[in-house]
Amino acid sequence: MREIKRTQVLVFAGGMAKRMGYLDKPKALLEVNGKPLIDHTLEMCTGCGFEDFVFLLGHKSEDIISHLKKWEGKINMRYSVESEHIKGKGKAFKFALENGKIDRNRRSLVVFPDDLVLDPTLPLQALLHHLTGVRSFGIKATIVFTTGTEYPFGVGEIDSYGIVYDFVEKPFIEKPTSIGMYLLEPYVYELVDKKIDLNASNGVEFESMILPVLAEEKALYSFLIPPNLWIPVNTIKEYELANKVMKRLEENKEEEKE
Repeated sequence: MREIKRTQVLVFAGGMAKRMGYLDKPKALLEVNGKPLIDHTLEMCTGCGFEDFVFLLGHKSEDIISHLKKWEGKINMRYSVESEHIKGKGKAFKFALENGKIDRNRRSLVVFPDDLVLDPTLPLQALLHHLTGVRSFGIKATIVFTTGTEYPFGVGEIDSYGIVYDFVEKPFIEKPTSIGMYLLEPYVYELVDKKIDLNASNGVEFESMILPVLAEEKALYSFLIPPNLWIPVNTIKEYELANKVMKRLEENKEEEKE
């Protein structure tokens, strides 16, 4: 509980859902089985004991802030609302740091509402694992990976003559895949200060600018989970799958009660 209290939760909820067609609402408010994605995320985190949240917002931020009023009194909330020229998660992160929304003296648990996690205890498991890495290896950050994922395209095996001798549609790739949950020690904030330029003309992603540096420094730890515990919600197909899975889980719970 002491370490949970020392951890703030950064909720990145500024996305525009371009791959789903521009929605009339923020992506974080998209409902899965009748509940907004951001509520699924908050229920998971608060169920593990986390109380201090920083919401990094952009597109239609006023809608999310209005929705989060229902959480007032239940959690501590701070908002970092970036302007339209702040593009990418890296810039959003630095903007929140420079404006004092993120406590530089505390560790952060980073989550994304559009990465739906089906194990409600995962943030706590990941934190405990992260602390082991800090104490044993001096790591500065942890990424939660699934052990593999379905590749969304067909894959061919081709011989030296250009003849396709094997073809698999949407194969399962057994390669660690990030599910969009990180634990960061305060050292990472220093990297964000150094590596990310708010005035860069293009969007800057946290994952491409900061995580490779931590990996090179041997300061990045991993936590692996089975692939059936994570559903990314980036496309209409994934959204439909998320609804089916969450509905089935709810039905199973009701059956168990009976």
